[in-house]
Amino acid sequence: MAKLDEIAELLTEEIKGFENSVNRMEELKAFLMTYKVQADTSDIDFILKRYNNHQKKAVEDQHKLMANVVYYIKKSITLPKWAIKLFWGLLVCIILVLGFSVYKVSQISNLEQTAYGQGEEKAVAHFRAFFEASPKASELYQEWREPKSKK
Repeated sequence: MAKLDEIAELLTEEIKGFENSVNRMEELKAFLMTYKVQADTSDIDFILKRYNNHQKKAVEDQHKLMANVVYYIKKSITLPKWAIKLFWGLLVCIILVLGFSVYKVSQISNLEQTAYGQGEEKAVAHFRAFFEASPKASELYQEWREPKSKK
């Protein structure tokens, strides 16, 4: 029977320990039921505000860039390919005409010398033919050209 008493005593102690645990759990339950838990979202709010500010700045930068692009597009002039080709063709024609004009102006002195030489030859040939046709005029011309005595 001694063993039964020991077992009963151990069981009694275990039951008391279990009752103490149950009492502690009831106290904790009552404490937790009255305890108010408040969610602290200040860190999340800070992160979200910082992200929101970053996104606003990115959107503003994109708007500025888009405004610049729109400004330059409005300011630009679009020309068709045929207009550009026509412009270059006219430019080449103008340069060719100017070059030819400069060449012709530089040749004027050569033409003048050639024309003068031809005119001189024609005049000499005319006078020679005249003097051959009238020998008396040739003699008078020679006297006039080389006077015999000075007065």
